[in-house]
Amino acid sequence: MTVLDFLRLTGKSWKILAVGAIVGLLAAFGYTQIQPKEYEANSAGFVVASGNAELGYINGSEAAIAKANSYIPLITSQPVYAKIAENPDSGLAEGETLNGRLSATVAPNSNLINVQATASTPSSAVALANGALQAMADVITEIETQVGGGASGVTVVELQNAVEPTSPVSPNLRNNLIIGGAIGLLLAYAFALLRRSLDVKVRDSKDLAAASGAGTLGRIPKSPQLMGKNRGTNDADAIAAESFRRLRTNLRFASVDEEIRSIVVTSANAGEGKSTVSTSLAQVLAQSNTPTILIDADLRRPTVATVLGIDGKIGLSEVLSGQVSLEDALVGSKIPGLYVLPSGRIPPNPSEMLGSEAMKSIVSLLSKDYIVVIDAPPLLPVTDAAVLSTRVDGVVLVASAGRTRREDVSAARDMLKQVHSRMLGTVLNMVPPRDTADGYEYRRNRSYYVTADKKGMPKFKAVKGHADPSEQFRAQNDAVPAQRESLAPSQPAQVRSAPVVPAQLETQSAEPVSEQPQSRRSRRGA
Repeated sequence: MTVLDFLRLTGKSWKILAVGAIVGLLAAFGYTQIQPKEYEANSAGFVVASGNAELGYINGSEAAIAKANSYIPLITSQPVYAKIAENPDSGLAEGETLNGRLSATVAPNSNLINVQATASTPSSAVALANGALQAMADVITEIETQVGGGASGVTVVELQNAVEPTSPVSPNLRNNLIIGGAIGLLLAYAFALLRRSLDVKVRDSKDLAAASGAGTLGRIPKSPQLMGKNRGTNDADAIAAESFRRLRTNLRFASVDEEIRSIVVTSANAGEGKSTVSTSLAQVLAQSNTPTILIDADLRRPTVATVLGIDGKIGLSEVLSGQVSLEDALVGSKIPGLYVLPSGRIPPNPSEMLGSEAMKSIVSLLSKDYIVVIDAPPLLPVTDAAVLSTRVDGVVLVASAGRTRREDVSAARDMLKQVHSRMLGTVLNMVPPRDTADGYEYRRNRSYYVTADKKGMPKFKAVKGHADPSEQFRAQNDAVPAQRESLAPSQPAQVRSAPVVPAQLETQSAEPVSEQPQSRRSRRGA
């Protein structure tokens, strides 16, 4: 893992890391509260060597320093413990042990002995420190007396009594919090790495390309404007609209040898956004002055009519069964150049109808003058999309970031290979806006994208340190003289009519639908 991968992992898993650090801090705080508190007190004394001509009465002499260092181990000896226990002022309770509670040091290059004592209360720590220094002095005197034949050559002079401490030395809340937070953060990183290694979902375009074996044609951001009832108006989000325009551009260059005239948009499973992608793709194609027909071939759970807000009671199923002509079933949309063929009634045999010669003839006929975008059912639950993929020039596979499993994408790829379909590429849908690991940089350049207000005027996102370009645009627009309107062409604008379908196509049919619908020739929006 490189440093950049580590930083990307940190950015993606910041919530997990934050939770891990907080849990570690709380655990450290709780552990600190249940631990017994210990207070430390310090007393000090001088070791003085005297009573002998060789030693001399010199404080800090080499002899005194050597004696002080030699007597340091006595602080943990049994004679010193016995002296402390005999002293009623030492603050030692009956049966209480001194193991690990006493220590002594000698100041560098001096004969000053420091005694440290710990106890459960400040007063006990003070009494124990003073009592330990006195007991140590008594034991040293006894030893020197026995060695010197009745006269002690070393004396311990008490210099400083212990002072009652104000705060405990153990447990250390600050250190425990640091250690607890660090442990929690490390465990969170370990969990994030483990989750990454065991992750089976498609997270970015690299995962999708590896699972599908095809390039990524587009990345669609996760946006509220592309959910629910707003799916038919992708222009509400300028970033989403630009992502569909990029998809349109990439599709035009997806094939070098031949032009792509008919496309099936499908996914591995339901709920991955194939209908949103197919609807928005058809809209941006029509907006680029490319006559487009959107066919809702999902004869099991149709959604195109609902998304675009059109009447979908009569459509593809009635045309395939020969009950309604194709010209009567086509419905115009609000976007010039875009026509829709809804699914119609749900038939009992969708796969047979989509695989019929009538469906092949419809796609072949319409693709001569129009770009045909077909919203097909998902590949894994039913075979409709696999059958339909053999009738078109190519297939676009949609996957949802963080939702689609890699093995499902691979299974969908294998299904298309088995029927010798041509996969043009994939579309990664619902990409998190801040997913920089996927190269998704629309959010960084958000101020560059422009949308229109109700009057058709552009709305710019204000940038700190710069004037609002909207005001400048309006000022320039107001400065244009009214006589400029005379420069408009005097010829009336051409209006596209609905495609005229030969009559012989109406005779082709599959399994009939039980109820004969009324003709929509009078209320056809196209």
